[in-house]
Amino acid sequence: MTHHKFTSESDWIDALIRKWQEIGTEALQSRGTFYVSLSGGSSPASLYRALASTDWPWSSTVMFIGDERWVSSEHKDSNYHMIYECFYPHKVRLERWRTELAKPEEAATDYHKRLCKELGQPPRFDLALLGVGNDGHTASLFPGTPALLEEEHYTTSNWVPQMDSMRLTMTYRLFYQAREILFVSKGASKQEWLDKLEKRTDTTFPAARIESKSGLLSIYNCVN
Repeated sequence: MTHHKFTSESDWIDALIRKWQEIGTEALQSRGTFYVSLSGGSSPASLYRALASTDWPWSSTVMFIGDERWVSSEHKDSNYHMIYECFYPHKVRLERWRTELAKPEEAATDYHKRLCKELGQPPRFDLALLGVGNDGHTASLFPGTPALLEEEHYTTSNWVPQMDSMRLTMTYRLFYQAREILFVSKGASKQEWLDKLEKRTDTTFPAARIESKSGLLSIYNCVN
C-alpha cells in the first residue's frame, strides 16, 4: 500500500484532486460515468469544497455516501448535510441514505437496491474514499460491531455501542469491488493507525480489513 504523506493541507488537496481527475477521466472514457463513494467525517470537508470549485464534468459523476448516522438529512451530524454543504450551490448528483424511512434496516435495504440498480451486479465504484478513525474504524465499520461480519449484503445497519448510536454503512463486500480505494486522512491523531495500515503490522482493526479486488489501495495523509 502506497502511503503519500503531506505536511501542507494545500499540497494534500492538490494531490487528491489530481488523483480524482486521473481516475475519473479513465472512468469517463471507458464507461461514460464516474461512480464515487465518499467518506464522511470532518477530514475530507476541505477537499470536497476544493473539488466543488474545479471545472469537472459533474453531470457525468454520481456520488454515493459511504456511511451515515441515523439522523435527519438536515441534522448537523449528518454526513449528507456536511457533503451537500461543501458542494452547494454546484449541481452535483449526491445519493444519500434515506433516514426518513421507518427503520434503519429499511434504509440499508433501500440503499443496497439503489446501488445495484445504478452500478449493476456486483456494484463497482470507480473510486472509494475512506477515512480512518481514532479507534481504527472506517466508514461505520467499528471495532466489535455486527457490520464487520456482514458477508451477504453490500449495505447494513450497525448499532455502535461505544458511540451509543445507530449507523448505516457500506460493507467490506462492497468496498472489495471498488476499482481503486484511497484512505484520506488529516491530522496527527491518526498516524498510529495509518502506519499499521501501510505496513500491515496489525490486520485486526476494521480499516486494515479493507481489501480491493483490483489491489489498488493508497493512503493520502496530511500529517498536520
